[in-house]
Amino acid sequence: MGFFDQMKAAQDLMKDMSPDDLRNMMKQAEDSKKMLEDMVKKTVEDEIEKRDLISRSEAEKLIRENRFEK
Repeated sequence: MGFFDQMKAAQDLMKDMSPDDLRNMMKQAEDSKKMLEDMVKKTVEDEIEKRDLISRSEAEKLIRENRFEK
């Protein structure tokens, strides 16, 4: 099923929904999006810690400090 077919199917489903049902569906979608974002953020943070990586700001600080020491 292509994207436009999916959009058409979603549109057909929503046309018979009440405004309250639409609001509830949108709230559920927002909650799911937030939960997914939190899960991705946690996974990335865990992987950074596991691999002992440094942040961009930490790398820039190390570069600045080493430039002035030479």
